[in-house]
Amino acid sequence: MYEVKLHVKCMNTLGEGILWNEEEQSLYWSDIDEKKLYRWNSGAGETEVKPLPDKLASFAFRKEGGFLFAFASSFAYGSWDSDELQWIESIHPEGSPVRLNDGRCDRQGRFIVGDFDPDNLKRGNTYRVDTDGTVSTLFEGISCANSTCFSPEGNTMYFTDTPEGVITSYNYNTEKGIPQNPRTFVSLAEQPGNPDGSIVDAEGCLWNAQWGGSRIVRYTPEGNIDRVIEMPVKNITCMCFGGKELSTLYVTTARAGLSEKELETLPLAGCVFSIHTDVHGLNESRFGT
Repeated sequence: MYEVKLHVKCMNTLGEGILWNEEEQSLYWSDIDEKKLYRWNSGAGETEVKPLPDKLASFAFRKEGGFLFAFASSFAYGSWDSDELQWIESIHPEGSPVRLNDGRCDRQGRFIVGDFDPDNLKRGNTYRVDTDGTVSTLFEGISCANSTCFSPEGNTMYFTDTPEGVITSYNYNTEKGIPQNPRTFVSLAEQPGNPDGSIVDAEGCLWNAQWGGSRIVRYTPEGNIDRVIEMPVKNITCMCFGGKELSTLYVTTARAGLSEKELETLPLAGCVFSIHTDVHGLNESRFGT
């Protein structure tokens, strides 16, 4: 049994995209709806908040320092210490209901990110941002991209369109950055939630946050349930491994999608939690060459 601890009482509307920076020994995550980037430093034990000009859907650390930001409609380079942004490319026109969502770097340093369509009309796409900033469309017809992550060797990519309730695995062409041969990795049809963010640990197992399911599930590389962690909140969004041994699981959650009554009974919704595990994670791949 794992002990789930309250780590940061941040009450995020939509906490997401949490990443561990091994050089700083710090956590970063976003509150998408509130246009904020958070940083928690393990040395000082303090949490800082950086206001942003737009909704930050997901992000990656750059090899040369700073971030690649996937805002609602555009990509940009930026840093924690400056409000200045270098805009790369606009994806969606101003006022579009569709925005960027979950994203993660492949093992070669390219950023894979998909869209969110609030009306569930499959107007979204999934994109690849190459290390030179060039953006290409990988596949179309997405409502809510999530679970993007890669096997330790990088030759398997995982992805879900959350409303479909299925995590798909692909053969991933590491030379060209192209997912191929999609197949069902796991179906959540008989589970309590829908698949949200995922990560892969050092043993090649996939950990998935179940939105609406109040739990995190670890799957073996064959797609079998290995273990389940029950959470004290309903909407689990994303997670990462961190700490000096990469054995602490840090988890973001959301208040979004909950009724007033549910918020009364789930007072820690939107907070970040920590769980010490007997498993080791992998350092996050960084964007760039």
